[in-house]
Amino acid sequence: MMLTYQIDTSISEKGVINLPEMPYLYNKKVKLIIISSEDSSVESKQRKQAMERLLKRQDAMPVSHLTDEKLDNIRYDYLKEKYQ
Repeated sequence: MMLTYQIDTSISEKGVINLPEMPYLYNKKVKLIIISSEDSSVESKQRKQAMERLLKRQDAMPVSHLTDEKLDNIRYDYLKEKYQ
């Protein structure tokens, strides 16, 4: 069984990652996955462009007036375009 621990920390300018003491993991192999908590400019730009495309659609309306089916269709169209 592989246990997972979430630790919020940062990487210093010298590339050092500070971790809390976890003696039960000393001398053990571990996998480190780094997930940035800041939006990258590329992702932000893509989200902005997707929203602009959505708002330009002729059938665009305030979100409060969208049905679940309509929202699902919008999500589907967005993801279809994103992963083509």
